[in-house]
Amino acid sequence: MLRVKNNHELFAAVETLTHSVPLRGERLAIITNGGGPAIMAVDTLLERGGKMAKLDAELIDKLNSILPSSWSNRNPIDLVGDADHTRYVMALNAVMNSDCADAILIMHSPSAVAHSELTAQAIVEAIKSHPRHKRFNILTNWSGELTAKPARNIFTQAGIPTYRTPESAVVAFMHLVEYRRNQKQLMETPTTAEQIHSTELTKAKDWIDIKLQGDELVTLDTHQIGYFLRCFNFDVLPTWIASDASEAVHIAEEIGYPVAVKLRSPDIAHKSDVQGVMLNLRNSAEVASASQAIIDRTKLSYPSANIHGLLVQGMAKLAGGEEIRIKVKTDDTFGPIILIGQGGSEWDESIDAASALPPLNMTLARYLIVRAIKGGKIRPQKLPDPMNIEGLSEFLVRISQMVVSCPQMHELDIHPVLANGGKFTIIDADLTLRKYEGHAHERLAIRPYPVEFEEQVVLKDGDVALLRPILPEDEPNHADFINNVSKEDLYKRFFSDVGEFNHEALANLTQIDYDREMAFVAVINEDGEDKIIGVSRALITPDNSDAEFAILIRSDLKGKGLGKVLMSKIIGYCKAKGTKQLSGMTMPNNRGMLTLAQKLGFKLDIQFEDGTADMVLPLND
Repeated sequence: MLRVKNNHELFAAVETLTHSVPLRGERLAIITNGGGPAIMAVDTLLERGGKMAKLDAELIDKLNSILPSSWSNRNPIDLVGDADHTRYVMALNAVMNSDCADAILIMHSPSAVAHSELTAQAIVEAIKSHPRHKRFNILTNWSGELTAKPARNIFTQAGIPTYRTPESAVVAFMHLVEYRRNQKQLMETPTTAEQIHSTELTKAKDWIDIKLQGDELVTLDTHQIGYFLRCFNFDVLPTWIASDASEAVHIAEEIGYPVAVKLRSPDIAHKSDVQGVMLNLRNSAEVASASQAIIDRTKLSYPSANIHGLLVQGMAKLAGGEEIRIKVKTDDTFGPIILIGQGGSEWDESIDAASALPPLNMTLARYLIVRAIKGGKIRPQKLPDPMNIEGLSEFLVRISQMVVSCPQMHELDIHPVLANGGKFTIIDADLTLRKYEGHAHERLAIRPYPVEFEEQVVLKDGDVALLRPILPEDEPNHADFINNVSKEDLYKRFFSDVGEFNHEALANLTQIDYDREMAFVAVINEDGEDKIIGVSRALITPDNSDAEFAILIRSDLKGKGLGKVLMSKIIGYCKAKGTKQLSGMTMPNNRGMLTLAQKLGFKLDIQFEDGTADMVLPLND
């Protein structure tokens, strides 16, 4: 939701979010009696990526008529040092009458002319009496200590956020902005990445079982994990193992020059410590010399290190490529975490990497990359064929799919993957496998899509429908589904007349937390396209004591037995989850729903006076 950097910022964020209405936009207008503090506020705003409101001609004309000729004539609106409470109120009303801003920061520096408390009280009264005050986020900054504290108390009691310094006021405003941006990002409709084929996934799992046979923990290097990575459609640079310099020459002759030779030792974390990587070797003499030199340097610097030979690779196309390091590690609290950064031998993941929790979709993967670039963790080079962010997003999604599907993956370190435009080649990688017992999803901080609930069902008329949990990518399909539901049926479902569902409303219906809510959609193929024809959902209380259900079926497809199928699915799900009861509400005239509920064992309580009918089904003691 929000990330803060220190305790001071934490409490500032609480103050802002507690007292503020939802932010409509990001344009900030500043009203002040001191030019210097206002400039400090503007500097902080611009440093944090905020937006200044631009005053239109109409507002400037209005301010010209009520302010001294020496006012700033732009935002920040500098009322001049002799501004009293009347001037503050007139300027504030002018801004609230305008549509130039979404938020207003009112600043006050200690003044012999404008009484601190009197000005604060006048501003509070002006805000409350203005008919449009709820359209704006209003923050205040009364600078000073003893003389300003009573005025800040007036704002606090009025429910208006107030701050001691210009910088803290702007940081607080940016909390609102960042919160709004984060919420909008969360509600973006994800695009679908290509799913891993079940055959390849089975091969990968069988490979893991073989590698872990009889062992609790296994660490493998690039040469050993190429098959596993290729199961998930990763492009891996072919690698051969040589026991000594002469064998390295033989392999190089076979695969063709130029080649790279690298040290293979489990005891040396960074090959660069012993110059253990030699690139662009163009003939047998260079390969022999480089290979022997690597072995000699390692024995000299790390005499007790185990040397498992050398790795020989054909040279990847390094020119015009970008090297990215991607790592998966398992945290004791959060489970698997995906890290991405520029990499290098001095890579410190706590400083040099951006992190995300799987499962990732294309939208979340793109945000991870953008965040890494903005934070300087990835520094894109100016290349003829620049790194393709969409391609890297898909690469990260496949990493996420691997993590979700293979609970034995304890750590994966790709160092690096070479990005040439939209082509991504894994040069080096290490994988640590650890035996795992229990459900694969239990170790994840965020519940992934529960594929185990997918099933094919045959309807009364013989049509076959896929019954599955809803996906965030279903938003366009869900909008089309709702458009095929009559106004009467929508009224029975939502207890009110509903207009067109906007993106935010549809996102709330399709982007759910599978651990606390479940929605099953029935999908059929119509004219070569998958169409949603019905939805049943359950919203579960935190203590799992009750699940409130709702069901909606496409109005032109009633009578196919779809209602019973969807209800049985949601009942079975809640029963298996251990939920104590399933409850719902409809209207007394919704005979179809009430008859179905009665057949399925629900207890009915119809209140004609209230226009409601309650349905309750006990599930688990």
